Amino acid sequence: MSLRLRQAVAGRPSRRSLQSFSTLSFGDKAHVIYTSSLNVILLNHHLVLEETLPFWNALPHRAAASSTQEVDGVLGCSEERMVIAWSGIHVVIWQFVSTKKRVGWAVHSTIVASANIACLDYKQGLLVLGTRAGMELWRTNPKADVVVWDRVWERSHQPPTSVQISENGTNIAWFVEGERIVDILTLNAKGAAVGIPQPLRHPREVSWIGWRKPRTTNGDVHLYTITTNQVLRVYSPVLDDPSWFQLLSSSDAATFEPELPGSHVSGKGKTKGRQGPKLDGSLWIPDAGVMRRALADTLKGLDDSAAEMDAETRKTLETLDAEENDVVAWCRGDGSLTLRLINNMDRKPPTLLKSQSLAAISQLEYRLPQWSPRAQLLHVGSVPTLLAVSPPDEADGSIQAYEISLPHLVASKATCIRPVFHLIKPQETSNVQLRGALSHFVRTPNGRGLLAVAADGEMAAFFKEQRGKVPKDEIVPRALLGKAWWTVDETPDECAIFAKGRGIVSYRKTKSGSELYLQHLDPSASSPSPPVPFPDFDIGQGESVSMLLAASDIDDGYSGRSRRTRRAFVIAATQGGDAWLWQVDSKSEVSTSSDIIDDRPDISLLSHYHLPVEGSVHGEHKAPHMIMPVDPMGWHQSVIDWKVETPLQDMILTVTEDGVLEFWTPRLGAHLSSDKADGHAPHVCVDEAIGHTAAVELPWRRTSVVRTSKANVVMARCSSRKKTVLIRHTVDGRHELTIWDSNVSEFSTGLEHTWTYAVGELVQDLDWTTTSDLQSVLAVGMPHRIVLVCEQRMNDFEMNPGWAPFLSVDLERYTSVPINDSIWLAGGSLAVGCGNQIYVFSRFLDRDTPVSSPAASVKSVMLGPEEPEDMFQLIAFKNGPLLDYHPVNLSQCLVWDKIELVKRILVTLANDLKDSEEKKRHGVHFRRLDPSAYFTVPKARRLSKLATRKYDGLFDTRPNGVIDEDEDEFNDRLVADLIERLDGQLHLPLSYSEKALLATVAQATLEGERQRRALDLCGFRYLISIRMYVNQNRRSGTSGTVTPASGLQTLGGIRARPRLSFRNIVWATHSESQDVLLQAATECCPNGKMTWSDAKLWGAFLWLRSADAILEVIARNRFMADEERDPTTCSLIFFALGKKNIVHGLWRQAPRHKEQAMMLRFLGNDFQQERWKTAAMKNAYALLSKQRYEYAAGFFMLAGSPKDAINVCLRQLDDWQLAVALARVVERGTDGPLMRWIMGETVIPLAFSGGHRWLATWAFWMLGRRDLAVRVLISPMTEVMYAWSPDKPLDVGNPENDDPSLLLLFQHLKKKSLQTAKGTSEIAEKLEFDFVMHNARVFFRMGCHPLGLDLLRSWSFDRPFYPPPKSRTNRVSRITTPMPIPSSPGAPIPPSPARVRRPSLIESLSGSVPTRRRQSFVLAGSNKMESMVMDLDVLAESGESSRVSSPPPMDRPSPPPAFEGFNGDGPGTGRRDMDKGVVPELDENKEKKEEREKEEAKEREKEREKEREKEREKEREKEKVVEPEPDQPRKIGNLMKELKQDVQQGAMEFSMDSFDF
Repeated sequence: MSLRLRQAVAGRPSRRSLQSFSTLSFGDKAHVIYTSSLNVILLNHHLVLEETLPFWNALPHRAAASSTQEVDGVLGCSEERMVIAWSGIHVVIWQFVSTKKRVGWAVHSTIVASANIACLDYKQGLLVLGTRAGMELWRTNPKADVVVWDRVWERSHQPPTSVQISENGTNIAWFVEGERIVDILTLNAKGAAVGIPQPLRHPREVSWIGWRKPRTTNGDVHLYTITTNQVLRVYSPVLDDPSWFQLLSSSDAATFEPELPGSHVSGKGKTKGRQGPKLDGSLWIPDAGVMRRALADTLKGLDDSAAEMDAETRKTLETLDAEENDVVAWCRGDGSLTLRLINNMDRKPPTLLKSQSLAAISQLEYRLPQWSPRAQLLHVGSVPTLLAVSPPDEADGSIQAYEISLPHLVASKATCIRPVFHLIKPQETSNVQLRGALSHFVRTPNGRGLLAVAADGEMAAFFKEQRGKVPKDEIVPRALLGKAWWTVDETPDECAIFAKGRGIVSYRKTKSGSELYLQHLDPSASSPSPPVPFPDFDIGQGESVSMLLAASDIDDGYSGRSRRTRRAFVIAATQGGDAWLWQVDSKSEVSTSSDIIDDRPDISLLSHYHLPVEGSVHGEHKAPHMIMPVDPMGWHQSVIDWKVETPLQDMILTVTEDGVLEFWTPRLGAHLSSDKADGHAPHVCVDEAIGHTAAVELPWRRTSVVRTSKANVVMARCSSRKKTVLIRHTVDGRHELTIWDSNVSEFSTGLEHTWTYAVGELVQDLDWTTTSDLQSVLAVGMPHRIVLVCEQRMNDFEMNPGWAPFLSVDLERYTSVPINDSIWLAGGSLAVGCGNQIYVFSRFLDRDTPVSSPAASVKSVMLGPEEPEDMFQLIAFKNGPLLDYHPVNLSQCLVWDKIELVKRILVTLANDLKDSEEKKRHGVHFRRLDPSAYFTVPKARRLSKLATRKYDGLFDTRPNGVIDEDEDEFNDRLVADLIERLDGQLHLPLSYSEKALLATVAQATLEGERQRRALDLCGFRYLISIRMYVNQNRRSGTSGTVTPASGLQTLGGIRARPRLSFRNIVWATHSESQDVLLQAATECCPNGKMTWSDAKLWGAFLWLRSADAILEVIARNRFMADEERDPTTCSLIFFALGKKNIVHGLWRQAPRHKEQAMMLRFLGNDFQQERWKTAAMKNAYALLSKQRYEYAAGFFMLAGSPKDAINVCLRQLDDWQLAVALARVVERGTDGPLMRWIMGETVIPLAFSGGHRWLATWAFWMLGRRDLAVRVLISPMTEVMYAWSPDKPLDVGNPENDDPSLLLLFQHLKKKSLQTAKGTSEIAEKLEFDFVMHNARVFFRMGCHPLGLDLLRSWSFDRPFYPPPKSRTNRVSRITTPMPIPSSPGAPIPPSPARVRRPSLIESLSGSVPTRRRQSFVLAGSNKMESMVMDLDVLAESGESSRVSSPPPMDRPSPPPAFEGFNGDGPGTGRRDMDKGVVPELDENKEKKEEREKEEAKEREKEREKEREKEREKEREKEKVVEPEPDQPRKIGNLMKELKQDVQQGAMEFSMDSFDF
């Protein structure tokens, strides 16, 4: 799929020889061929560019030194389907081939002559060359498989002007321009010359020669000659000597004028009687062979159509077809046309030759231009059509073609000849073509005017006409209208145009200095007016203008209502950073007789200012690396509000060497008076962004800054939507493309996409446009193709890059000439310059294989009823608002508690599908909901149904909240019908995977609705997520991957994969309905039995408050799942639970296990004794060496060393979730030292390094740091990291900011407790505002525009009451760090990072693969080979190992650690202190356990009381200095004091609603 070719502007024809153009026809193809610069151009019979044959590309590399020489001439050979062209001494022959592998033009052969070629001709394997040194004859066998050219002979002669070979190949004729002799040379059967050339002398100079084309080649040959006085002569061989020619007949202009008295032709063809006056006209002999084919097709067409025709006309046509006649035409400049026949050309003796009148037309309807004998006749067999093609015009180089109707011509009707291309509007009369290769394009701000700047000072102006869609089978009108073509002495370095291209600003740097001037192009003029210089323009030595931008108040120029441009602003900027701003005022009046401006406009300088780019200091200016205009191309009418003189967008973009993007806009109104008063003195000062506060408003202001850290930028371009693309060279020489958004905040670095091209793929052009719904489209120009890139829609179900190519325009289908430049025009049209040709593509799509002409491209369009027909619709389909029933939109509605809206949409869709199926429609006509439907309260409709429920009897047996199917439309039957019809034949604008996801959402909504009243909102979100995961897995297969039907893919090209995000674990953590959630998660497991892989998938031990019972069930299920009943698979869990006897019993049931006897003896010992603990430790180390990690962890648990067991889980098993589960059951809670150690040393560093906000908030919540759990949702993660660990900085990666669900959790937690209120108070309101705005934009990027509007409309910025901190220093000093857990002797200490690495986004996106938008933290399934991303470990997503954040690797875990209750001795050197130990022995009785727990609680309470007393003393000292306000109520002051104390304790939770103020 590509863009539809709308117009092709071919290059201007060259006139380097008389053979600069030719014709060619074979089969259903007909071409007009001519030379243009370095190429051979092939036009179709509509004179539309069909093919371009680069001359020098066909030659070997040894001819590269001559590659700048233009093509001299061309010849078409219809019989052998060949095109022959030459330049200098080189001849290239192309042939049209039609095979299975290739259909098109291919190089047939090449020839190198002995001297520069002046002319040539080819017939039946003979090629004669007229060179500057004489004549050469080459010969080949046309039927041979291998082409071999042999030079037969070479003769010295004066360089000929034209050379012709007779049809039978026996004679060669040539003449020299300005001479009166035509030479004829006879050839034998082998091509050798016979005798010497025969000179045919003429009384006047010869202007044209040509051989007659008889029906057969057996008869005599006849030579036609025309002299400059328009006299036709016919020569033929004498009867007794075939090699000697004699004159048979001659005819002058008087022969074709029947009005002249006494004019008649004798038997020998000589005119007798009085000679008429000299007449203004031209003789023309049409090709007899082409005429015969046209006559035959015309008569056949008349017979097939049974059309009525005058009998005499039909008889004349039949006579012409039956007899051997040649037609001679006399074309006069006054529009008259006379045709005569020369009869009996094939009869003997020559006295039988006669001439008679065929037709005489006094005035044609369309007057022919100055005709030429070199005009050619072209027959198009597929139409059928007969065309007369004139050679290139001497004035503008245009080639004209006229369609000839033979019946009307014979009947002498004035309508017999008409132009082949009917001009739609008078503005299309101008023929503008480029002669040299294009340098670059320049357009007006709205894309309606186009200026093409070519080499050697050639310039061409065009106007883009708005045409709209062209129906099929209609003539394609021109979209790009030529306005003027002119040349200048030196090509301008920079140009800018405005007012439809009539105002032209040019900059040129000459030896004498720099020139900046304005010109005006009048509507009727072919070149612009004299230049008007810009005042007060003076640049320093060595400086040059690198940017010009012009904008006018009415970018229409002259219109039908006599409107004209009155004001314009022109901006010029140098590479050094100096910017000038002029105002152009038009003071002339439009003449009533002509649209010509009378007076020169007024140009006044408004400001001259040096742009202080970043790095500049006061008094010293830094030059930008690049300076360019912000592209004004957009869908707004103007870039300036002319009423208030205010720019509507930025004007200039500067790029520093360090990759800093700075956007600048001028002040057009407020500073004008002061600038004019001070004599236009340049303002050289620095603005506030650099550090200097200006006393007055500056002429230019910086609107935004983006720091990209990209060096070596070689190309940049900025769109009107402030999307900036940068191209830079990488270390290995490749091109790296990055796209940046100017909306930079704490939550976005601005980087949206990165792509590194392969070696050899070089970007040479960039250009932006904007769609009608303000979507930016980037055109990336390669040497032979244009890649169109647009933004991609975000969602949680597909991993799509931020930007992606959606269309590619392959110019090799149209020409092999490399691309010089490309530019967007108005209406989404794309103009591409290749050499001296311009291809204009419309925004409409060409879904078939692109063809080489606009007419064929229109006919090739095949669109379905629901398919996008143009580029803008396709972009909206990829990145625009989603349909209401799109699964992404519905899933977001479920998360945001809009289940009633989801049910309403699904019911409506199901009814529409049913209705369309009954009415046998092709698609579904779903009516979009009003955005206000997303703003309503979702539960009102549900409650009303519950309130009005009817009871059948006194006792109602239905569960509370359950509605019958008759009362609720959304039921099992409706969902089943919806899913069935989704898999049917009805067309929906959804991909296969999106349909599957929609069915999943519908099923999950139904299942979630059944348990909705038993769940809180957090639990409902978790339930919906797991039901969607399970249903998607069922539809996609057991592997978890979607297998779409053949040829069906998702929009992003990556199949949707079922994923369970970590955010759902957080929702379950905050739910109060955990029993229901556990039951639902268990039901989702295979056979309803949860194993460890299932628990890990659902994150059960991360949100369950009681883990012992379910962990034992998991251990039993894991043991029973194995047919061999291996006790080693569940030993770790049972040992952690302290149930050694159960493991001992399981070993008794494993008689076939080779380790049964040994394990039964070993487990029969008392592991309360130090001896057996040491033995278990030794066995654990032995198992580690054998890489039996899980079993080794079990022995560490058996030995009473849970930290070593957890260490194995973290490092060897790479499963921190298992470590959390073990720590919870060992410590009987989530606040023990082991849990804090795991969180502080593994989970939190993991969350910060990956930027995972959901994981971080869960970890802080588990640690009791509720304030940080709230702050990490919104605040910059670096700031939260310092608040958590100020003395030990952690690596901070790119945070997950593109998730609106973070706002839901923030809204849920900010008033939940005192600590969360504290965390909320430490988030600035501006930061919260920016985060809401950012995620509203995320909703828009997802296509959920109504939800984004609802977020902006309904979000409340109210804050819970909390006393603000006095200073940041005090707040930071009160931050508590996690409790350190000392390792045992010999254990290495984890190293701390030396510095904080801010975002790693730029580094992570610099690879050669397409950059994908980062995903949220997700869970992992049991099968690591599955394609779905389901690992709870964040590192499964990041590609790293969690061992990086764990303690450093070691060959074996450390001996029993000495942390809080363990002594410092190693294994075997002492006993554990049971009075202080926090890890209970597995065989300890209940009484001892309870007693020890009470003692530990008392000790902890004493320590807390001491800490409280210290904090109270500090507060008393502070209160002595800071006294309360006298007017403040004492009650509030006491309350604030108590609140401060509670915050310092960090343990008290309360409801804010319980306070009574």
